[in-house]
Amino acid sequence: MPSCPPRSPRLTRLVALISLAVPIMALASPAGDALQRLQGDTWVNRSFSLSDLGFGDDVLLSGFDSRQEFYLPVPQQLKLADATVDFRARYYKAEEGRTTMVLFINGRPVHSRRIEVSEGDASQLLKVDTNQRTNGFLRFRVNWQNNVGQRICEVERSTGNVLSVSADTRFNYRFSSSALTSLSDAWLTLPAHPTLMVASRKVSKATYDTAWRLGVALEQANRRVVVKSFPAPGDVIDTTGWQVPAGLASLPAFSGLAQGNAKHVLKDAAEVGALVVLGSSLATGDIAVVDTALQQEISAALDALGAQLGGDADAARSFASWRSLQTAVATGALPSHSIRLATLGARPVIVVSEDAGAKAAGVFADVWRSAMTTREVTVAEANTPDVLDRSAIRLTNLGGSDASFDVLARGDWTATIPLGAVAVNGRMPSDLVVDVAAAPGASSTRPVASVFWNNVLLSAKRLQADGRPERLDARIPGYALGLRNVVRVSFQRQPYSNDCNETPQAFPVNVLPTSYVRGGDSEPDGTFVGLLPLMSGTPQLIVPEAYLADAPASLMRVVRMAVAAGVTPIRAEFVVAEQGQAFTPSRPFLALQVPVDGATSKVVIKDAQLRINGKKAPWIDVDGLAHLSAVEVTSAHAQPGLLWQPLGAQTAAQDKPFVLNRGDIALIGAEGPVSWVDSTNPSASQPPRAGESAFYEWRRYFSWGVPLVSAALLMLLLLVVWAYRIRRNRRKPS
Repeated sequence: MPSCPPRSPRLTRLVALISLAVPIMALASPAGDALQRLQGDTWVNRSFSLSDLGFGDDVLLSGFDSRQEFYLPVPQQLKLADATVDFRARYYKAEEGRTTMVLFINGRPVHSRRIEVSEGDASQLLKVDTNQRTNGFLRFRVNWQNNVGQRICEVERSTGNVLSVSADTRFNYRFSSSALTSLSDAWLTLPAHPTLMVASRKVSKATYDTAWRLGVALEQANRRVVVKSFPAPGDVIDTTGWQVPAGLASLPAFSGLAQGNAKHVLKDAAEVGALVVLGSSLATGDIAVVDTALQQEISAALDALGAQLGGDADAARSFASWRSLQTAVATGALPSHSIRLATLGARPVIVVSEDAGAKAAGVFADVWRSAMTTREVTVAEANTPDVLDRSAIRLTNLGGSDASFDVLARGDWTATIPLGAVAVNGRMPSDLVVDVAAAPGASSTRPVASVFWNNVLLSAKRLQADGRPERLDARIPGYALGLRNVVRVSFQRQPYSNDCNETPQAFPVNVLPTSYVRGGDSEPDGTFVGLLPLMSGTPQLIVPEAYLADAPASLMRVVRMAVAAGVTPIRAEFVVAEQGQAFTPSRPFLALQVPVDGATSKVVIKDAQLRINGKKAPWIDVDGLAHLSAVEVTSAHAQPGLLWQPLGAQTAAQDKPFVLNRGDIALIGAEGPVSWVDSTNPSASQPPRAGESAFYEWRRYFSWGVPLVSAALLMLLLLVVWAYRIRRNRRKPS
């Protein structure tokens, strides 16, 4: 009997797999397949512009050799993909000669270009090697070099060759959501405009307290927060351009969302659950205050969606598997004072328990954040550490580099400092101490170092340039403070020797790691600046009870004003005042639309009518100023504080961050303060004019001091002469 040839092992396995797949394919459904694909790994995109880092205007580079270095924050451990710097700039060349632009990343040249025409686009997309990271920053440097001299030793002069670096220059990257494993990296990779989610329009006092603290912490970390509530049936959403998986589009909960309507009304809880499944930003957030109400709402939405899938066994199984991955709404309440890196929909989200607001603001501060290397922590305490001299904070701890760099004609060193990083323990930045060292150059002319704070010149010094440390110590005026502060140290050299015997060559300079910002105490003097240190101590934040019933809108208002006033999210006391009842403060305070017992007010508001009272007559009395608001310095029961009042029913959303740093009354619009008033010195209400130094403000405040001191000296001289003559007359013989 002939024997059959042996069957190939590979063929045997193939037949077995096909036979096993037949019943599985028979049970699979389009909805189940679509839900299964939604469980795959997702990629998260991030993009940050220079304006997000504090550079509000374009950066202009001119002169013979100009350099500008930017520090772009990156997570220290997270693996990034497709990282690029989208460099955006324009050049203007009015003079002949060699003009070049060189771009560096982490000290390595990545692009070089010679400028030939009179005007053009210098933009360039640069790939970034993210394996090279320095203390959580990526160093991006721009060199702009002009050689317009007729001779190699010709004295440098101003040129019309300028490079304008746009504030919209961006750093882009993406990462896998599964690679995000620590709270520290989760905080650093939050988008420039993160979403803070709460349960609904009406929330509890504990949830509101945590939400405003998180919002202020985000703003102090250079993020512009947006607060929203979890969607509910009846909400109107925009579904234009949505791509719903074909396997889900026929289901009732998804069919309405697939229509692409600009004003789609959510008809039931199942549609809300569909938003979560699709990973829509409308139903998820970057940070969420997870209380019992939010857990119940998300669970109810997913339960309703699961009920629609009950007739499809494969879809039901896939949905159950997908739901097991939603750690943001795990079974049981979130433990007290806990913070967790979780998943909601297709997005990573930082969830915070409703009683952990102050603790979360503390652990995400610069001093403790890098220690948050796990996915979940429970925080008992998180305060600013007590050290011998907490008033001094090193610039290197705030992102400044301690590496030296070469300067031929001019070079700039910059560091971006959030106000919240230096406003601690009831202190505000009062002095900037910068230690520098410079090597001698070819020219006998000594180099000059200039120190700027938000483009306000604080100090300048002609350096010895012998390689030894030299110090520049400057006062930081109150009007120079901002929410994000850019410190710039500019070095200028004369690149040629006097007798033209040497070829121009760059020599090193260094901003030393001993440089620091010094904080100072301040007694309240009736101005906003005088109150800033008290607001960073242990103030009271007072809101009316009605704010809790309209949480998303009122939280945005509270966060913006708390940041502007310098209120600390860690140590402040949150107070909800009963509607219509005056509140008696026991500490320095910020009160929003709350009557304060015993407070004196110059600002009187009735609907959209504004009146500011002077000593004898009103300074202004105008009606029709809707969409503005007013804040003023006041005091009640020996406690200084701030009163905020809106003009009209609706106030404009504040688009730009600001700090109350001038006068004692401010009128605020969408772009920030539109008018400052100093009732104790009206002339000081105006900002310094062009050409006025940082110290001009003191001359305006104390301009009366010169004639007074002169008169006193004259009187003293007359008294000395008079006493001398009397003594001389007494000695004369009778």
